[in-house]
Amino acid sequence: MNLDAIIIGSGIGGLTAAALLARYGKQVLVCESHAIAGGAAHSFTRRGFHFDSGPSFYCGLSNPHSLNPVRQVLDVLGESLETVTYDPLGHYHFPEGTFPVYSNSQLYREAVAKITPQGAIELERFENRLLPLYEGMKGIPTIALRSDFKLIPILIGQYLPSLLKLFPHVGILQGSVGDVMDKEVKDPWVRRLIDLECFLLSGLKADETIAAEFAFMLGERTRIGVDYPLGGSGAIVDALVRGLERWGGKLRLNTHVDRILLESGKVAGIKLQNEEVIKAPVVISNATLWDTYTKLLHPEDLPLSYRQQSLETPAVDSFMHLHLGIRADGLEGLIQNRDTMLSFAMPVEILPNRGILV
Repeated sequence: MNLDAIIIGSGIGGLTAAALLARYGKQVLVCESHAIAGGAAHSFTRRGFHFDSGPSFYCGLSNPHSLNPVRQVLDVLGESLETVTYDPLGHYHFPEGTFPVYSNSQLYREAVAKITPQGAIELERFENRLLPLYEGMKGIPTIALRSDFKLIPILIGQYLPSLLKLFPHVGILQGSVGDVMDKEVKDPWVRRLIDLECFLLSGLKADETIAAEFAFMLGERTRIGVDYPLGGSGAIVDALVRGLERWGGKLRLNTHVDRILLESGKVAGIKLQNEEVIKAPVVISNATLWDTYTKLLHPEDLPLSYRQQSLETPAVDSFMHLHLGIRADGLEGLIQNRDTMLSFAMPVEILPNRGILV
């Protein structure tokens, strides 16, 4: 097979890159060391219960007006997902009490006001500073964004009106959530709440979370609403795999990549753990930065200063997922299904004593 590109890892990022390349006519191979696709977003079954190992908070997967890039990618691939909507999306558990997390911004602030009336006022000001970013981004499809210099002529040539909407907010766009929070929010409980939501979004606290990222989440949650794919994150992975294979791409499971190969300073392909060599002029790694630069590449394969600077990127602090499968016999009046799954994520270390999401 004459390949145009090899993708290492079948996480959502790797599958998205591979499927889009295949959609536009490239010969693509995805190599996944695990027995199932999905990376950190796969699903698994134990004793009749189906669990998600990946994200559990989604917005706009079924709404045509959503900016959700996963939905936009699936549209391009000709795939779709069956979803259900719900509100509240869950509860945060603080020492002060349990807090329902509503998509509806009015209900959300009313819940905050029961704990801290002044904090609810400050939270509204905080949201009003960030939501204009989302409104400006609405006219720029997420799938059109890219990380090279060609982004500028694309934005100016095709999305100038939306770009002009963002111009007055350039200061916020370049800053962190913490910058906005420090200006608008003094209430300590609401500051803890914002820190918790930033952690659940990015794995970082407010002062390290990009304001545009939080504005995107806030806008999708309040304007579009929360939905959930039937089958969990595994359903998203399955849809991306279907799209990849529909357009001629290939996925190889149980295929561990040992090394990215270079010839004369250029990528030439990969070597597998079983010594098999697969050639391609482009290799995209969906492995972590640290695994890619320390295990898949030799130190001399990258400029020394670039490699050192990249490896200084701080890792996200650890957290724990606890999955509970509960038989629903006798609970027919409360739920529709005989078996139900409860999953809750508990942040550890980064937000000590600040909150738990259930």
